[in-house]
Amino acid sequence: MGAMEESKDLSYGAASMEREHAGQLSLFNDLKAAIRSGADDSLVYALLQELLEHTNLHFLSEQLAMKLHAYEAYESHLLEHERLLAEVQNLKRGLATGTATDKHSLIEALRSWLVVHIQTTDKALAEYLSTRAAQPPEVAP
Repeated sequence: MGAMEESKDLSYGAASMEREHAGQLSLFNDLKAAIRSGADDSLVYALLQELLEHTNLHFLSEQLAMKLHAYEAYESHLLEHERLLAEVQNLKRGLATGTATDKHSLIEALRSWLVVHIQTTDKALAEYLSTRAAQPPEVAP
């Protein structure tokens, strides 16, 4: 899938979330390019750290929105976030200890997971949040 096709598939009307997702995917692309070019593990490690920090902030933002709007699927969504963060941490550990093998496949698998997460779980969240925003606030009696 080309970058233009992918960006259309990942667009669902939540501009701030989409910008954060674009940043995540850009970092994944940078990682792939660094690995493909044979970059030193220290560069790959630094890019992974940047991805981890960016992703953690993005996930915290989503989790706050889910809490504020009493999102019913909060727990399952949170588990997905924790899974990706754990996988990135495992890859970082593997690089730090020299045990990471087939980095390209690992990065591609994580990137693919993120795309599916965005297209399904995050899209459902964005739709939920848009319906909540359209509802008038409840007034206490």
